[in-house]
Amino acid sequence: MDAAPAALCPRHPETLAEGTCTRCGTFTCGQCRKGLGAHQGLCPSCQDLSRGGQPSGRAVLSLVFATVGFCGFVPGIVGLVLGQKELNAIEAGKAPGAGRDPALIARNLGWFHAVMFFLLLLGLYTHL
Repeated sequence: MDAAPAALCPRHPETLAEGTCTRCGTFTCGQCRKGLGAHQGLCPSCQDLSRGGQPSGRAVLSLVFATVGFCGFVPGIVGLVLGQKELNAIEAGKAPGAGRDPALIARNLGWFHAVMFFLLLLGLYTHL
């Protein structure tokens, strides 16, 4: 019976792979995985994507909705949902890390709008 061939790292073809990227499935070796911190499961290409670049459209849109929420609570709640989805995508390595700050601000503003909306409804209910 033949043994399965060992996988090699595409960046270091002389080195056996120790794992795969959690985002794209590319094989990675120990050299590629050194010093990655929170991005330990990602290959170097996916790490670059998660660290930099411009914020995604969803990150920007979440911040716009959260800001417009000051004119009415519903857009702020939409900003909350979009901001959380963007943060999840950034953690999974599927969106650029540059969108983390706008998404965090949108999520937090969205929670503010959600609480204010709840308090408004509670106030209206107590006056009935």
